[in-house]
Amino acid sequence: MRSAVFEISLVLAALILGWLKTGWNSLFFIALGLIGFYVVIVIIYMVIKRSDMTWGDRLIGVIAMAVWLALAWAMVQEKYYHLWGILN
Repeated sequence: MRSAVFEISLVLAALILGWLKTGWNSLFFIALGLIGFYVVIVIIYMVIKRSDMTWGDRLIGVIAMAVWLALAWAMVQEKYYHLWGILN
């Protein structure tokens, strides 16, 4: 779990930094899609493997999800999108 969180976080960070540097909308939407996909996969993994996971792995997974969801929210606010994706 720890290595998966680290590897996915590196990919997401690279996409977000690329979006911030270049301003390409495609990187913005790819990063948001990957964050959503990441959260779904981690929830499914934590439900299926809950008996095999340590408390530390669960904590890392929950913290990573919270951080990435907060970052996704900040990205959407930075682009001035409403909740439904309509520009102000």
